[in-house]
Amino acid sequence: MATLSFLWHLHQPGYRTADGVSHAPWTALHAGGAYTTLARAIEQAGGRGQVLNIVPVLLEQLLAYAAGGVVDPVLDAILTPAGDLDAGQRRTLVAWSAHVNPRQLARYPRLGELARTRPEPRSPARPDRRFGIGALRDLQVLLVLAHAGEQAWTDERLAPLHRRGTNFSSGDHAQLAAWLRAQPGELVARWRRTALLPGVEVSTSPYAHPIMPLLIDSSVVSASWEPHPAPAVPRFNRPDDARWQLESGLAYMREQGFAPLGCWPPEGSVSAAAVAGYAAAGMRWLVTDEGILERSLDRPLRNGGSAADELYRAWRLGGQGPVLLFRDRRLSDAVGFQYGRWEDEGQAAEHLTRELEELARALPPEAVITIALDGENPWLYYPEGGGRFLRELFDRLNRSTQPLSMATLAEVAAATAPLELDHLHPGSWINSTFATWIGHPEKSRAWEVLGAVRDAIGAGENRQPPALRLAEGSDWFWWLGDDNPTALAPLYDRIFRRHLLDACAQAGVEPPLDLSEPLKTATRPLRVPMSPQRPPPSLDGRITTYFEWAAAAWVESAGEGPLRRLAAWGGAGLLHLLVEGSGAMQSLINGRRLALRLGDPEGLAFELEIGADAALPAGVVCAVGRVVEISLPWSGGPGSRLEVRLGECHLPDGAALLLEPFPADSEYAEPRRKD
Repeated sequence: MATLSFLWHLHQPGYRTADGVSHAPWTALHAGGAYTTLARAIEQAGGRGQVLNIVPVLLEQLLAYAAGGVVDPVLDAILTPAGDLDAGQRRTLVAWSAHVNPRQLARYPRLGELARTRPEPRSPARPDRRFGIGALRDLQVLLVLAHAGEQAWTDERLAPLHRRGTNFSSGDHAQLAAWLRAQPGELVARWRRTALLPGVEVSTSPYAHPIMPLLIDSSVVSASWEPHPAPAVPRFNRPDDARWQLESGLAYMREQGFAPLGCWPPEGSVSAAAVAGYAAAGMRWLVTDEGILERSLDRPLRNGGSAADELYRAWRLGGQGPVLLFRDRRLSDAVGFQYGRWEDEGQAAEHLTRELEELARALPPEAVITIALDGENPWLYYPEGGGRFLRELFDRLNRSTQPLSMATLAEVAAATAPLELDHLHPGSWINSTFATWIGHPEKSRAWEVLGAVRDAIGAGENRQPPALRLAEGSDWFWWLGDDNPTALAPLYDRIFRRHLLDACAQAGVEPPLDLSEPLKTATRPLRVPMSPQRPPPSLDGRITTYFEWAAAAWVESAGEGPLRRLAAWGGAGLLHLLVEGSGAMQSLINGRRLALRLGDPEGLAFELEIGADAALPAGVVCAVGRVVEISLPWSGGPGSRLEVRLGECHLPDGAALLLEPFPADSEYAEPRRKD
């Protein structure tokens, strides 16, 4: 009969820098929440065919919290009695209370009320003027309850607070604080118990969750994008670092009493060289996405909702090395992204059980169905916190009379006769490429910076400082670029650069470049009028007539820097720009250069610098005088990104513009004049 395995990937990046400070609280906040939700469900339903993929850097941080070895400013703002909070802690508490999703917010009306009271990020209002002691205490308690998920109403230490929902006392806060402090240790103890259950396996990933194929050699990008042209990316070629990440991760897990036999490669990212590395480390199995198999076989695997039998077979690259299993993307993503929208978790569990039973009936007896996904984030969006869905799903599968058996992936690897795969397409679970981690200008710049630091550290006695291992993690590259927007992206950028600074200090070398310069540029949309029938502006360094810029969209600075405003409009294959400063631009750029960068969504960039001795690229016309006027080639497609900078001053302030073109010949009959 067909075999079913679940792999739950459990991971957080290394938020803690070398000084012991954790710059984000997610490891501690989610310990008693989403991570516990999954582990409790496996315990209560009797684990069968369950694989917990615990990333070493997550386990290390949990144990550090349990031992009191972490300084966490956000946790301190939650745990300190409300009456003792200083002004900085109040601001921290109020700022981080913004990071809850609508499901979490809906459970606690008082939290929604406080969220509406919170000042906007750029507001001059001080949060301690809007929040009294009682409101701050409510915010502390409700923020933890929101992230606790179903533990808020099933854990007897929290249930009374959940039922009350507001007007918490100092005693309530003390009870909650004690619970929160205990969660990292309790979670690790629960994992240890769960690992001993029949039908449960603990696997892992390389230590800090790096994209292994890119560490080994970033030139793999070309093969990953084929047959499409790949973006130009910086060369990073450190196979020793990939080996270090894997071997140190396995060693750490073994020190903690776990004996992994297989891995979820970070982000499902594989290549032939990476698989060879896992084989050398003794790994018996790996899991990645169905898209990788489809690209490897060079033929579609799905016809509508059904998939070819090859997806449900074990494979081995070149007849040797670890068994390769490919997750059913449709069912895995249904758990991760779709069933959380259902209002009845029991019905969702019943529906998935039926889907699995029907699939098993249609497959040959040697088939292996692999469901692999994030084991944390989905439950934050389920109406009841995900626990009921998991318990009922596992219970239904345990009682199923259909031709479907449950097994761990180690059991599958030991019992299966894998097919031979001649070629393995290099890529990840997202679109079967590495575009989420490299190729965008911000992401590629991060690889350049990482490479420069790696080269500076070299192969000396301290060539593998601990902070470098953390900097090589995948998450820092994930949050750069425009594809995964979050208000916390600048923070993650700072953590990445701080790890690099720490690595240089640990290795005893000077940083090879300025690591204080942010990699992440905030973005804001700008609707750009497209007017191909309008005559282009007269480029003479001054606003010759009102009409040449009357059709433009304007962006104004809110700061006191040298750049004051920018105008943009497009037409006939060109983008026309005007940059105005606090004084004459010809004087402001004396000794400095005005830098402009126009990039399209595919990562192709057009860069120019305007200064006394700067040569302009072909097709660019520019005039510098009272203002700077520029015309440069532009396709006029949506999603282009424009950056304008003079020294450290950006226009708009600290941001890039995402250009949204629209036809505008009929919209500007009598535009308002901008002086």
